[in-house]
Amino acid sequence: MRNSLRKLEGVEYVEVDYDSEEAIVIYLPAVVSTRAMMQATANIGFPSTVKIPPPPNASDS
Repeated sequence: MRNSLRKLEGVEYVEVDYDSEEAIVIYLPAVVSTRAMMQATANIGFPSTVKIPPPPNASDS
């Protein structure tokens, strides 16, 4: 999965945890879409979804 994502222009970093079935991807949204990344993982048998972390709480700063 890591190699499939890294091949996409605009993907800068990929970390995959196969045990938790999660990946962290740092990418340039102006260059590559989440749809393209999801298609890349589906093409190799790993359907995926996008999980966006909640914004930091204003009281945390």
